Amino acid sequence: MPAKKNAKHACDKKKTAKETKDSDEDSCFLCLAPCTARCSYCNLVNYCSEEHFRLHRQDEYCFPYKSGRIPEKGRVLFATRDIKPLELVLIDPGTVVGPNYKSEPVCLQCLRIVETGFKCPTCQFPMCGQNCVEGVRHQQECEILSQDLERTKLTSQNIPSHGYAHVTPLRMLLLMESSGEKWLRTNQLMDHLEEKDVHPDEWSWYESHIVDFLRKDLKLASRFSNEDIKHAIGLLNVNAVCLQFPKMIGCPSTEVGKGCYPIFAIMSHHCICNARYFVDPNTFNMYVRARVNIQAGEELTVQYLSALNGTHRRRKKIREEWYFDCTCKRCSDPTECGTYISALKCINCQVGSMLPSNSLDYSSNWTCVKCHSEIECDKVECIVDYIENELNQITNSSDFQKYQDFIKEYSGIILHPNHFLLTTARRNLMQYLCYSPPDINKSDQQDLKFRVDLCKSFYDVLHKIDPGWSELGMFGQRELHFSRLSLLQRDFALGSVPFAEFSVKSRDSIQILKKIDEQKKIITFKKE
Repeated sequence: MPAKKNAKHACDKKKTAKETKDSDEDSCFLCLAPCTARCSYCNLVNYCSEEHFRLHRQDEYCFPYKSGRIPEKGRVLFATRDIKPLELVLIDPGTVVGPNYKSEPVCLQCLRIVETGFKCPTCQFPMCGQNCVEGVRHQQECEILSQDLERTKLTSQNIPSHGYAHVTPLRMLLLMESSGEKWLRTNQLMDHLEEKDVHPDEWSWYESHIVDFLRKDLKLASRFSNEDIKHAIGLLNVNAVCLQFPKMIGCPSTEVGKGCYPIFAIMSHHCICNARYFVDPNTFNMYVRARVNIQAGEELTVQYLSALNGTHRRRKKIREEWYFDCTCKRCSDPTECGTYISALKCINCQVGSMLPSNSLDYSSNWTCVKCHSEIECDKVECIVDYIENELNQITNSSDFQKYQDFIKEYSGIILHPNHFLLTTARRNLMQYLCYSPPDINKSDQQDLKFRVDLCKSFYDVLHKIDPGWSELGMFGQRELHFSRLSLLQRDFALGSVPFAEFSVKSRDSIQILKKIDEQKKIITFKKE
């Protein structure tokens, strides 16, 4: 079951300080409650309580954001001052963190994968050890979970099971029961229960595996109503983010759970966003940093989906999961910032590229930019689905060398060379080449040139559809300049590149690699 976030309509126009005065000067920077206490350090925001002040200022640093309202979106976040790339925008400690509805054995306290076989003596759930058993997060629920040990047996399997389905909703319900400030902030978020009939099979599963289990099997009917439990599920489905570790440049990550972060959830979606989040696996605190230069008064935005998804698929997913239609700059442009990342080669003239006639219409016909022939949207989806199935088979087979054949077979023949399936294949191949042992027989000039061309093709597309800093962008740049430097050194050793050219080009790549290393240090969390 995928974790989802709070839905906001994307708006392409940047908001200036004058345009965002819907947030009253005499209201709390976070909850917008009337107040007069002003931060004496930055003199930029008001706060209504000490709890909210601590969310504004930590370690002698004032976070440069405040909430406000935009009529077509509702509550959003704005920058209170100019913010530089990778500068810290906010820290959200979150309110509820827990395992996914279906999960492999993970520790209920720290969410790390459990392979030791150790279990909590009381509830029998897999745990890292006694320290985690005594952790605050687990102690609140342990006795309740121990009321039914039959389902807990499912967690002993080394495969994903629904033995964890009720755990995170239970944590949300316990937060609800506390009625504290954390619950008040969480309860301001949307649950979209009015849309639950859109996914009847999904909600039928929730009814049997979560609602009924909590009320009947765990004997909580007197504490929580059906509506309470559905509200908790809705809050998680709409607002929680997936927790994946390690979230580092180019490195494969493992999804271990989900977390609800009410401050972060206020931020709107934009397919070309200006901020990015990271979660510390030790504390589960969320850190949001700027991706690009952000002006004072500008709205703070994040992405809900990977930038490597094409517009047609991305918009459908946003509509299905977050119940709104994105109309941002990228979604409104059939070429997607000039990349043609969703385009197919024309079946008729075999020269032009086919794009949706109206990229904001889910069922729009696709038209060739050369001969103007048309094809129905359903046929485009069938072609893409068929080719994607082949790509998935390569990924599942771990025969990564087949990516080269895949790219050669479809690039410029059926798919535009920049198509998101080909861009994804390039990304996967780059990761394979990065993390696989070096093959001394393939370190010749031709192979190095292939790597440079591969990385350049990938990064040329990525930086247009996803400008600014990101882990994937950092990975793409690192691989591109490392490969360029290796090729340059090989060419210089062979005498095919003069010293002056070698000196200038190598210095440029070395400087970029050093910058990437500095960026990596900024976002790396210390291990506990």
